[in-house]
Amino acid sequence: RSTQADCINLHGYVRDAVVQGTYCESTGDDVFALWGATSNPENITFADSIAVNPGILRPNWYGNCVATYGLKSVVFKNLRCKAPTLKSPIPSPSDGSIQIDTSMFAFHTSFDGQYPAGNTIEIRGWTFEDLQGKPYTLQDGSIDRPAPGKMAWSQAAGVGTVAAPYYFPGGNQGVNVHVKQ
Repeated sequence: RSTQADCINLHGYVRDAVVQGTYCESTGDDVFALWGATSNPENITFADSIAVNPGILRPNWYGNCVATYGLKSVVFKNLRCKAPTLKSPIPSPSDGSIQIDTSMFAFHTSFDGQYPAGNTIEIRGWTFEDLQGKPYTLQDGSIDRPAPGKMAWSQAAGVGTVAAPYYFPGGNQGVNVHVKQ
């Protein structure tokens, strides 16, 4: 448990890193973070890991199971996220957006987060539940942006694409997400 910060935050230019088989609960901020900013980390894998109850340091304000802030390539494989649905989240003072428990994956452009041409984010299998283990579903969520009491889901353009629990807090900005459930 880490009630002060992210559980795992890979920062800067990181290459060929694997985070696997981890369990993190009640973090002060995001659980799994990749913060490359302009350094373009690549060939990163987060696999077979569990994230529970992010963002308790600043309740109702900031923290998600998975967050990125710029990268070249990453794979998220078989992650499980257990997060509450908040009825009264606190808007961010900078832009009024909701930054906590909004979806399983949040792909940010804040903190200098940049995604160069050819970037790839792969989501391969996931489990997304509330703290009691009830699955979140697309039908009960909101599309492309969070709403109080609902988790955000997105779907890439194209035939045969799959909706998944992710969104872009600052807009897509050329982030390439590929999903396989």
